[in-house]
Amino acid sequence: MNVLERLLAVFSRKKPDVMPWFADLTYWYKAKSYKNELPSKYLGESGQIRLYRKLGCGSHEELYNLPGEVTYYGIKRINSLESFDDGTKVFEEKYSTPLGDIFGVTKFVPQSFSSAHIKYPVATKQDLRVIQYIYKNQEFKSDYAIQHDKLKKWRGIGLVSSLPPRTPFQRMIVEWAGVTNTIMLMMKEREEFEETLQIMAEADDSIYEAVCESPAPAVYFGENITSDVISPSIFKRYHMPYYKKRVNQLHAAGKFVYVHIDGTLRGVLPLIEFTNIDCAQSITPAPVGDINVEKLREAAGQNIILWGGLPGVYFSHLYPEKNLRQMALKVIKYHLEGYKFIMGVADQVPPDGDINRVKNITEIIEKHARY
Repeated sequence: MNVLERLLAVFSRKKPDVMPWFADLTYWYKAKSYKNELPSKYLGESGQIRLYRKLGCGSHEELYNLPGEVTYYGIKRINSLESFDDGTKVFEEKYSTPLGDIFGVTKFVPQSFSSAHIKYPVATKQDLRVIQYIYKNQEFKSDYAIQHDKLKKWRGIGLVSSLPPRTPFQRMIVEWAGVTNTIMLMMKEREEFEETLQIMAEADDSIYEAVCESPAPAVYFGENITSDVISPSIFKRYHMPYYKKRVNQLHAAGKFVYVHIDGTLRGVLPLIEFTNIDCAQSITPAPVGDINVEKLREAAGQNIILWGGLPGVYFSHLYPEKNLRQMALKVIKYHLEGYKFIMGVADQVPPDGDINRVKNITEIIEKHARY
C-alpha cells in the first residue's frame, strides 16, 4: 500500500499494512524558501512532491482548500502594508460597511517566520453588527479546479481536503475578535453575540453544499482548538451542535471529517467522539501537551481516530533526536493495535527542524509499525 492508501484504510475502518505517517512540512518549507535555503530540486509544487516522496511520508497541509470563492456586496475591503528594513511587515485590513467600519492589524516577524494579530477587528456590540452585515451580504461560488489538479498531481502521497470556514465560535476566537474580546462579548452581549454566530452559520450553508459536491474525499475542520481556551461548557454549547449538523451532512455525502485540535487536550478531547467527527488531528502528547502518550486512547474514547503523536519541537536541533525516536516508538507501542492511529507531526516541523529526522521516522514506521 502507498501512504495515502494506508490513511484512507484507517478512515474506512480497515487495516492497512503499516501505520500511516503524514508530516506537515509547510512551516519548515516556507521558512526555508523565504531564506532561499531550499535546493532547486525542491522548489515549486513539483519540488514539494519530490521532497515528500524522498522522505517517504504523506502530505496533507499543502492540499486543503476552500473549493470556491467568497464575494461580498455593499462592502469595501481596503488593505495596506508597511514594510520595515529588518523584514518585519505590518498588514492592515479594513472593512467599510453602511453600519460602520472595522479593521484589524497583523504583524509578520521574519525571525520566527510567523504572524500574529496585534489588533482584532471586533471588540464591541456595534462591531458585531458590522460583521453580521458582512455575512448577510456574502455569496459563495464553487470551483473544484484546484482539487482536481491536486488529486492528480499528489496521487498516492497526498490527502486532498476541503477546508470550510471555522465554526462560528472558533472563527470569532481566531479571526475576528481574539480570546479576550470573544469571551467578553459572550458574557456581556450574549444575545447579540449568539445572533452573530447564527448569521455566520447560515452563511456557511452554501459553502457546505459545495463541499458535499467536491471531489476531495476529506473535509478538514482547521479549528486550532486548545482546552486552555475552549472549556467543556463552551465546547458543548457552541461547537458540538454545529459539528453534529455539519458532520452528518458531510457523512451523507461520503466524506471523512477530521478536526485540528493542536493545543492542550484534557478538557475537549474526550468530547470529540460525541460529535461524530472521524478523527482528532494534530494530537500533541506530554510533555509538550497535557496527556501522556499511553493515556491518549483512554482520554479520547475507543472510536475516534487519533492523528499526531510527535511534538513538532522534537524535530528541532534544540532537542536530542533520541527524544523523537523514543516518542515514535511509544506511539507504536500503545497505538498500533486497532489501526486507529495516524502518526503525524503535532503540529508542524519548525523552521529550524532537521528534515532528516522526518526520513528517520519513516524508517522507524516501516520497521516497527507493521500490522
